[in-house]
Amino acid sequence: MRNSREGSEVMKQHRYLICMLLATIVVGGCGLIGGSSSDQATLDQLSEAGSDLSRPHPFDFYLYHPEQSGAELLCSALISEGFEVSIGESATGGDWLCLASLTMLPTIENLTELGTTFTRLIDQYGGEYDGWETIVLP
Repeated sequence: MRNSREGSEVMKQHRYLICMLLATIVVGGCGLIGGSSSDQATLDQLSEAGSDLSRPHPFDFYLYHPEQSGAELLCSALISEGFEVSIGESATGGDWLCLASLTMLPTIENLTELGTTFTRLIDQYGGEYDGWETIVLP
């Protein structure tokens, strides 16, 4: 059983995930390649939700490839860039998800730099980048 403080923290995290979903719908997508204004808007929402942006946050980045072999190459390249990765079929089927995880400071500069990395890797291996998510860390 969780105490009330733990329950409150879980609720904050759930509220942030809802904010991420709303940002995707309202802003037009989180984490478009290149450090877009939607990235900044999402960082602003993260801060407004009570997250301490001076602390490193765990990020998950979603990259998709239509073929398993291409997704495996993409994931291998991401490992060499310092990401932890997992691969699996996408929830909707048809494509393969390469989920890349990294703990970093949540700044527009870091997201822009990663956008450049994702662009380079997608140009090389194919596929598409579909955004990111993180949690609220007070």
